[in-house]
Amino acid sequence: MAAAPASATTLTTSWQSANFSLATVDGNAQVSFAGFDSSLGTLIGVTIKYIVNETLSDLVYNSNNYAVTVGNPVGLSATSTITVTGPLGLTTINQLTTSPLYAGNVGSLADNGNTSVAVATNTVTGIASPVNTITGNPTSLASYLGASNTVSINVNGVGSQSGSLPPGVFNSYSGNSNGVVYLQYIYDIPEPASIALFAVGLLALTQLRRRKS
Repeated sequence: MAAAPASATTLTTSWQSANFSLATVDGNAQVSFAGFDSSLGTLIGVTIKYIVNETLSDLVYNSNNYAVTVGNPVGLSATSTITVTGPLGLTTINQLTTSPLYAGNVGSLADNGNTSVAVATNTVTGIASPVNTITGNPTSLASYLGASNTVSINVNGVGSQSGSLPPGVFNSYSGNSNGVVYLQYIYDIPEPASIALFAVGLLALTQLRRRKS
């Protein structure tokens, strides 16, 4: 009679962390983590998240020599999207949108000193992205294996604007961010009791075969 296969206990490593900084809304950065140490067990998953501090401004540039009304019928806003991506599609995304939506008057080109005017600015601190996990096995998750290997994670920022503008008026955005990316490994280790049971089963099977021979 064959022994039952060994069951396993699922554990997680401590969170690794790496700081990032984006000088502009459309900035990019890369952070690095140590790969999974296979001596701990069998890798079955990888988890990622990040925490960000960010400032985002919605800018309006009026090229006319007279004041205008903007944000009618749709108020103005700017949006920043920060995407953190690792190998095999491991991704977490968070967005910040200026609020409230702006609708109102913007001075003429001369009034504004031939420059853009910030109509809304939001600053957030300690905002957490969703916690996302990919699962698999050592073969499918090979990009994360090896304690001496480096796993590279990309941080990409993208900005956008929306809202109603009259002719000769343009909107854009400005801002910056900094934060921390976190990475954690999920792995299995055989349970000691299961290992012992499996060993006893192998011994019994060996003895049975010897008797038959």
